Parts: sequence; C-alpha cells; structure tokens
Amino acid sequence: MQTTESSAARQLDRCSGRILGKLRRSSRRWGVLPKGASLAVAVSGGIDSLALAYLVSRHNRNLEIPLDLMVLHVRLDADGPTRGLPDRILAWLRGLDLEVVEIDARLEAPEQPPLDCFACARVRRRTLLEAADARGADHLALGHHADDVVETWLLSLMYTGTGRAMPPTRPYFGGAVTVVRPMYELQRGELNRLARLADFPEPIGRCRQQDEAKRDRVRRALAALGSDQNQVRRQLYWAAVRQYEELR
Repeated sequence: MQTTESSAARQLDRCSGRILGKLRRSSRRWGVLPKGASLAVAVSGGIDSLALAYLVSRHNRNLEIPLDLMVLHVRLDADGPTRGLPDRILAWLRGLDLEVVEIDARLEAPEQPPLDCFACARVRRRTLLEAADARGADHLALGHHADDVVETWLLSLMYTGTGRAMPPTRPYFGGAVTVVRPMYELQRGELNRLARLADFPEPIGRCRQQDEAKRDRVRRALAALGSDQNQVRRQLYWAAVRQYEELR
C-alpha cells in the first residue's frame, strides 16, 4: 500500500512539475502572472478552472513576491441563476488557502434565461470583470488552454472569416483590469491527467447547451482526424500564436 501511494505521489510530482514549468514559461513570455499582482481566479467548477486554481496556488508558494489571490465564481448557468459552487469544491478551494467569493450575475434586459453559450459567456465575463475591479484585483485569470486557443481560432476562421486568435492577455476598463490566461500553452489532456493524479473534487457537470455548441462540433471534427489530431492541433496552435504576435 505504501509503495503504491509513493508511486502515485511521484507521478503527481512529475506531472505537476512539468505543467508548472510550462506555466512559468508562459508567465515569462506573455506576462500572464506578473509579480505582485492582485489576481482574481475565475472558477466555474469545471476541470479547467479547478486546474487553474490548483496551479496558480502551487505557483504562488515559491514566489518571492506572492500574488494576492482570490477566487471568483459567478452563480449562473444556461438556465439562469444557480446556488453556487457545491460544498465539495468550496472545501477543496479553501484547502488551497484561496478566498472564495461567489457573485450573482448581472443580467441586462435582453439577456433572459435560457441563455445560449455566447450570451452566457458574455454575462459571465462582464460580471467577473466588474467584480474583480470592484474588489481591487488588477488581473483576472481565466482557465482557457491551448486547445481552446485552437478551437476559438478555427471558429473565428470558419464562421466569421477573420481567424482572430484568443490573446494570452487583454486589458479592460482602460487597463484597470487585465484578463490573463496562465494555461495558454497547456493542453486539455495534461490538465485531465493532473486532475486524476491530484484527486480533484468531482467537477460540475457539462452544461446542457454544450453538446449543441459550435465549439463542440469543432472538437468532434478534430477528433475525427484520429491519430493525426495532436499534430494538427499543434500546427493550428502555433499558427494562431504567430497571427496574434504579428497583429499585436
């Protein structure tokens, strides 16, 4: 039993070490985790956002000038207001020494539930930015990763003809709050493996709208490439990054 536990601990150390190395590389390259920042971490309750909270918390332990961290959760899904994060996730986040702030979504007149994916994302983003600004956070961390960069770029290319890349950082409110994506270079598979090894709490289930979303259809199209999918995703990722760097 002890040998099995030791082996699992070594696997977690190796996995988290590799991922944290990529996270630090992204910080150096993109400035996604600036020293001494007041950082609000957006947590929806899905695996990606739980991984973000876990990694930022781990990263912060070894900094000479720690980040001032808090977690923000918007009580909203496609059907409307929710009761917030489940107790299992709240306890886990607090076990990482993270302050958790749950906020009600600010819905404007045309935004009445049920919401489609675009409207839901817009409301969440607006609410998170306003909440971060109101609480003195100068950065808002979102849980997008390299696969999201690829899928967003393809969606933009196919449905608008622009092919706009998701940026690793973007200022709002005249620079008062900057959205950052610390997991910009990480892949979905890496985060899923980390979640298993680190025994993340059971995440909130998939949104009922997700299977019908354009993004989900793009994922299925890429999955249909079979063994070529990983290589294609890498090429598309760097194409999106090159475009972003050329245009900024």
